[in-house]
Amino acid sequence: MCRLLISLLILTASVSCSKNEKGLPPAVIPDMINGIILDLHVTPLNITKPDKGSFTIFMTGTIYKAEFNAVPQSQSNAVLSFESDTILVAESREFANLGKDAVAYNPVAANEVTIRFNNGKKILGRFDLNTGFGGDFGETLISQWRNPNDPAKPNQKAKDDLSRFVKLYSDADGPGPGVSPLYLLVQVSKQ
Repeated sequence: MCRLLISLLILTASVSCSKNEKGLPPAVIPDMINGIILDLHVTPLNITKPDKGSFTIFMTGTIYKAEFNAVPQSQSNAVLSFESDTILVAESREFANLGKDAVAYNPVAANEVTIRFNNGKKILGRFDLNTGFGGDFGETLISQWRNPNDPAKPNQKAKDDLSRFVKLYSDADGPGPGVSPLYLLVQVSKQ
């Protein structure tokens, strides 16, 4: 009897393992995600050239992650826009130690981020009091953003630089003659 039970346990374990090897089916991502952005992090080539980024967004008990990369229009599946170019407010402060080349701020200004996919899908995310905004902007630039009397408090240069930076998502060449958005390749996953 004991041998029979041991054999059944081994058989059950091998069947369970073989099912896990196949993996779970991919998570279904809704066509419309509308929620609160928990954090948004960018990794630009420089302050005038957005490149990579990601944000997490909470909707009805689920967290989704949108990862985006700047690509030529022919490879793009979406564009991203900010409702307002205001990111930092008087209460904004650096938080967390992200290393010398990265910075993150909280709280940030009320804002809305929209990703419009070429296939009609859409992500609409709002900033709230808990949203963090940050990026890998480099040690030299970040040091120029610090207030000497209160290093965690961003100065006016930080506010202006980040304001111009987020405008580049809607107008990729900034003050240049064109008005084309920054084209992105966006992938969304369920966390």
